[in-house]
Amino acid sequence: MTIHMGIMCEACRTVHFIGTSPGVELVKTIGGPYTLACKPPCEAVRQFRRDEMRPYRVSDELFSTGYAEPGEYELVEGGSFRIAS
Repeated sequence: MTIHMGIMCEACRTVHFIGTSPGVELVKTIGGPYTLACKPPCEAVRQFRRDEMRPYRVSDELFSTGYAEPGEYELVEGGSFRIAS
């Protein structure tokens, strides 16, 4: 399992991966904010900054789908992660 950066939908706890989720879009400027429009049946939409993204351990197969449901991912706690500018 590999570590990928993602953002969690607070409504349904699905994690969307940056770069592969069709629900994540960059708004206007480089570096954010981003918009997350969760997948149906969840209707949550929110904006977030890239410093809100977190590292999640997930299979490469799930990463390629763009998202992972609760129980399919693991938040990587601790350590030092930096998102390149």
